[in-house]
Parts: sequence; structure tokens; C-alpha cells
Amino acid sequence: MTIRIATHKDLDELYSLWCELMDEHQSFHPVFGYHPTADFQLKRVLRSRLAENNTRMFVAQGRYGLLGLMVATYQVGSSGMHYFRRGYIAETIVREEYRRQGLGRALFAAVKDWLTAQGADHLELQVAVANPAGRRFWESQGFAPTTFHMMQPLPKPPEE
Repeated sequence: MTIRIATHKDLDELYSLWCELMDEHQSFHPVFGYHPTADFQLKRVLRSRLAENNTRMFVAQGRYGLLGLMVATYQVGSSGMHYFRRGYIAETIVREEYRRQGLGRALFAAVKDWLTAQGADHLELQVAVANPAGRRFWESQGFAPTTFHMMQPLPKPPEE
């Protein structure tokens, strides 16, 4: 298994991993719901993120395909704050049959190295409240809760 940065050639496998992540997370909260028939639109978002200068998609490459994914973004905020060079970790998934084998830790090590090299002075991420395994993993990597990310669905606007 090797850790590398994904390319546009990985799009279909990235999409498969992303769908696996969303399928698992839908049981945590409806905010993670997606339209499986919207693959064109969802792949367009992945293509766009692959092209972003400050974003990298790190993948765990196995013998027969991608086993895991971790998306990282470097962002610079206001220098008036103590911590303003943020390394943000977005989607994280290791295929279920490969979990607890060190792939998540290996992905995180590569992501942390890249974000540190970019100049990040801290790392942030979000983990579903209803995902105790995810919370345990990130806490084992040195993360601690700082805020609660809250969400309230609104009614759909009337159609024009």
C-alpha cells in the first residue's frame, strides 16, 4: 500500500470512495444525504476540487485500487488571529474491510506533512457527532473538540 496524491485519472474510484463515505454517514444525519443518480454533478465537484491549488486528495493505493481517501485544504485567514493558517481535513474514508490496519494513520501523516509544509499553524476537521469510531480515531491523533458545528434544515423555497 502506498500513499499518494490523487489525479484526474482516479475520478471514478474517488467517486466510489466518496459514495461509500456518504452511504455510511447518512445513518448519522440527513445532512449527509445525496442523490445517487446525480453522479455527473457530484463528479464535477470532485474534478473541481482536484484542480484547486490549495487542496490535495490523498489516497491509499492498494494492489487492486484505492483503499482510502483524505482531503486536505490549506487556507489563510486574518493575521489578527493567533491561529490563521488553517489546515483543514475534509472527507476521510478507509474502505470498511481495510480499517484498523493503519491506513487512516498513514493518510493523516501524509496530510499533516503536506499541510505543515504549506505553512499551516493548526489543523481542523469535523466529525459526525453520531460517529464514535471517527471521534476516537481523531482523538487518538491528538485532536480535541473546540466548537460544536450545528445545522438546522430550512424549508425549500417556493418554486418560481
